[in-house]
Amino acid sequence: MKLPTLTHLQFAVLEEIGAAKMSGRELRERLKKNRKIHKSGPAFYQLMSRLEEAEFVEGWYDQKIIEGQIIKQRHYRLLGDGIRALNETRKFYQTNAVGLPATA
Repeated sequence: MKLPTLTHLQFAVLEEIGAAKMSGRELRERLKKNRKIHKSGPAFYQLMSRLEEAEFVEGWYDQKIIEGQIIKQRHYRLLGDGIRALNETRKFYQTNAVGLPATA
């Protein structure tokens, strides 16, 4: 049996991003609220950097000026390889895990 492409943490991150584009801050909040995953800022952005290097996600900075302060936020979206890895990993868990619902 071939192991899944993604770790459970990487799977959760890619699944939360889904078809959306979102900021790193929003993604961290969603992981905390929806999945009870708490990562420090440095640990989270290191994880995201690895996902970018693997070409599973694309990241870019969005710059805004708020009350005279320049604010830069990192944003992310899934790439084709990330979608494929997510689907392969989902299929692995659906095939090999008892009690996991079979969804497309």
